Amino acid sequence: MRIAFDIDGTLTPLGKGQFRSASLAFPMRLLFREPLREGTVALMRELQADGHDLWIYTSSLRSKRYLYLWLLCAGIRLGGVVNGAVHANALRGRAISPSKYPPAFGIDLLIDDSAGVEAEGARHGFRVVTIDPDDVHWACKVKAACQVQAESSPPPESPRV
Repeated sequence: MRIAFDIDGTLTPLGKGQFRSASLAFPMRLLFREPLREGTVALMRELQADGHDLWIYTSSLRSKRYLYLWLLCAGIRLGGVVNGAVHANALRGRAISPSKYPPAFGIDLLIDDSAGVEAEGARHGFRVVTIDPDDVHWACKVKAACQVQAESSPPPESPRV
C-alpha cells in the first residue's frame, strides 16, 4: 500500500512544544534543522518492513531533493514526494481543486493533521487519517488504519497462464 505523510503539524511541530520531537544526529542536524515527531522513524521503518511504500505529501514548497535527503538521513527511504509545486502541476486543468489529492499519485492513505483535508477526502473520495498533535498514541492509530486498508483492499489478481 502507498502511504503518504503530511509534514507540518503531522511529522514536524508547527510551534515550540506542540509535541515531542527529536533532531537528527550531529552533523546532519546542521543541514536539516527540522525535528521529527517522536516515533516517526520507528513507525516508518515498521511500515516499510511490512511492504508499504512511503511518500511525503505536503503543500509546502520544500524541494523534493531536500525532503528525500532529510528523511534518508533519518533512515527512511521514500518512494516519492509531492510538494506544493508537484500538486499544482498535477491538478492544473482539473475541475477539482482540493488542497491535497492523493489519488492523482496512486496514494492509498494520507496521514495528516488537518480536519479540512479529512473533509476534502470525504468529498473527493480519498482516505485520510487525521492525527491530533496531542495524541501520544498516533503511531498506533496509523498502524491500525493501515491494517484496515490492507484488509479491505481486493486481493491481487492471479497471473493468467
